Amino acid sequence: MIAALKGGNGIPTLLCRAVLSLSLMIVSMGEALAGNDPIVFQSTDTPPFWSASLPDNGVGGAALRLLSEYAGVQYSIEYLPIKRFRNSLATYIVGDPDILLIQKRRAIFPIGIFQSAFFYYKPRHDRINFRNLSELRGQTMGVLRGTLEDSDYFVRRGINVEESDTIESLFKKLRKGRISFCIVVSGAGRYTIQQLFPKEQKSFVQETIPGSQRPIAAIIDMGSPDGRAVAQRYRQVIRQVLDSPKYQQILSRQYGEDNTPTDNRNHLDSFVKYYESTWGN
Repeated sequence: MIAALKGGNGIPTLLCRAVLSLSLMIVSMGEALAGNDPIVFQSTDTPPFWSASLPDNGVGGAALRLLSEYAGVQYSIEYLPIKRFRNSLATYIVGDPDILLIQKRRAIFPIGIFQSAFFYYKPRHDRINFRNLSELRGQTMGVLRGTLEDSDYFVRRGINVEESDTIESLFKKLRKGRISFCIVVSGAGRYTIQQLFPKEQKSFVQETIPGSQRPIAAIIDMGSPDGRAVAQRYRQVIRQVLDSPKYQQILSRQYGEDNTPTDNRNHLDSFVKYYESTWGN
């Protein structure tokens, strides 16, 4: 019987072909199932954009969920401290591509926009001007640990630097007067103030930094075969997602009904166009 399966005539030949076809079908099914295994994105907890404590993992999480639904990709999100996140070598990452310290060939899919801002506590500082660094001499600037590349640059100009591990810690220090001002993502700053000091929101002054728009993005290592396959799925649907009514609902959730900044889509389109060269063929 074994000899017949190697290529005899008649029924043994048909059986041989059937066994071969069945084997190929099983292999194909295994490959298909492997391709549908959930992937894991790494992020850092930055509400309202990314947080396991929020519905859909936050506003950025809602945009990622929509993109992944269109692309047929299953995923989960793992949250890391900011310093570990910046040094991540993971195949799948969500956040700001510029914050990553290790350079790799990555496909970048912008799914939202954020801006950075200065915040200060008005009961302790009637006004802090930010037109140039000389006006900040003698002040103490608060930043998240691991986000400032060259603190000596500011120290040499008479500006003290104090790092904190969380945004919550920065705003508590701001209120107590331990720091003069802090620089954080504007949306994250407003969210933190609402959570910590809901009755004092008007006491915290926000000065959005002009030209600080950055993308909220899905970032994928193109050196990984699995990553390249997922990137191709996202590439096929990204523009359809950003034009969809469901995406507009996500923006309304972030900014409030009819309060989306008028230049938001222009900035997002610019980032999509800028990064499309990273998507591969």
